[in-house]
Amino acid sequence: MNSFKFIATLFIYSLSSFAYCENDEEYMIEVIVFEQLEIIGNEKLEPKNLNLINFQTIALLEKPKIVVNEKMISQSFNHDHPGFVVDQQTIDQMIDEQRKEDSDPPLSSKKIDESKWYEKQQNLNQLNNIYRRLDRRKEYRMLHKASWLQPALSEDSSPFVYEMFGNNGFLIKLYQSRYLHLDVIAYLEGNLKTENNQELIKEIRFDALKRSIPDNVAKHEIEISSEIMNSDEIFKIEPQIAEASVDFSEVIKLGEVKYLLNEERRIFKNETHYFDHPKIGVIISVYDSSL
Repeated sequence: MNSFKFIATLFIYSLSSFAYCENDEEYMIEVIVFEQLEIIGNEKLEPKNLNLINFQTIALLEKPKIVVNEKMISQSFNHDHPGFVVDQQTIDQMIDEQRKEDSDPPLSSKKIDESKWYEKQQNLNQLNNIYRRLDRRKEYRMLHKASWLQPALSEDSSPFVYEMFGNNGFLIKLYQSRYLHLDVIAYLEGNLKTENNQELIKEIRFDALKRSIPDNVAKHEIEISSEIMNSDEIFKIEPQIAEASVDFSEVIKLGEVKYLLNEERRIFKNETHYFDHPKIGVIISVYDSSL
């Protein structure tokens, strides 16, 4: 029987234990978008054309929801477990073990969990107080807030994170050259839509995972029969990915928007940055994920 050979890397520990990559820097990005209800000055704002045809964009992934199976929990209380007894000695032992874990020296290297990259979060950490204060002001209307983890790739490799809310949206690109840079686009009242590009997120994560494998990890050849390789059971489309795919007939990458903010800026990490426009306000915090 003919067989296929491929090179596979065997790990003593789980892949996540090697998730530190010297070449990648991971950042948390927090974003607030609001509308300025009072126009200051005599500037006449005209509608603008926004062209996203040559933009590489991705949509943030929805965070998986954990559902509690109440029925199974209820059934678990219907059984007696006479052999399960927790005494004071057991509790003391657990406390001692926890103290030992807490006393262990921290790892010298920061571990990066690329599986969380581009996963949408609603909670704000650095910008929460600013959001609440702006929300109380009558001259502003809060439009959107979001946060996510991502790496700082090169300018050519970094996609724009595209987030739509109503008929408004923003595109944010964080990349690393000699310094960190932010490219920010925000608009109000436009009919635009791009692909979700979830495959690109997978590619970015996988590339980071490959770079994170230590050089001293042994590689071995593993033989897999052609029967298995050709089986329909090997490769399947994940249901959630298939459902999230975009109908390309709905993609609109060129259109008119009523108000447009477009700015590029060199930044430093662990700072908050304000992008101003007579009608749009965007506040972005970029900080080290370990903070």
